[in-house]
This record gives sequence, C-alpha cells and structure tokens, in this order.
Amino acid sequence: MWDDICIGCALCCYERTVSEDHVIIDLSSPCRFLDEETKRCTVYKDRTRLNKSCSRLTPLHAMFSSCLPPSCAYIRWAEDHHIRFRKGKEMVLES
Repeated sequence: MWDDICIGCALCCYERTVSEDHVIIDLSSPCRFLDEETKRCTVYKDRTRLNKSCSRLTPLHAMFSSCLPPSCAYIRWAEDHHIRFRKGKEMVLES
C-alpha cells in the first residue's frame, strides 16, 4: 500500500551529494539495478539486501527527510496530511 504512492520518478535511485542547503542528484550515476527506460528497480523486493545504500522509504522519511525532491509523491503525501516537519533542500539535477 505505502509503495503504491510512488509515482516512479526514480530520482531516489541516483547518487546524491548533500550539502548544507543543496542536494545534487547525479543523473549520470543511477543505481545498477535501475532500469532507466522504465524507471523501475529490477530487484525491487530485494533492493535493500542487494544494494546497501538503498533504503526503504517510510512515512518517517516523508515527514523528516530533506534529501527527497519536492516532486516526490511521498513528500507530497506528508505535506497533504500536514505532517511534513522538515523543509527540503534545493534540488540540483546534473547529467
């Protein structure tokens, strides 16, 4: 049910660099399990076991993470329910 909220943008599947006020998403560095054409994980059920840098997004991430883009459906869910407690950082997309 929770995973059904995802709109499949896959921005969480790229390498990110986090600074104090920016998150740089490196679009040239996708997770090796990301099918860039479909924007879907090829090992979704086992993703956190096979890729140690992958974490399962939870309502707590949506409420407190500053590293997800404002377009993320989980972030929008938290905002719609008035439970978003951290302002997101500016997102910079690099290719």
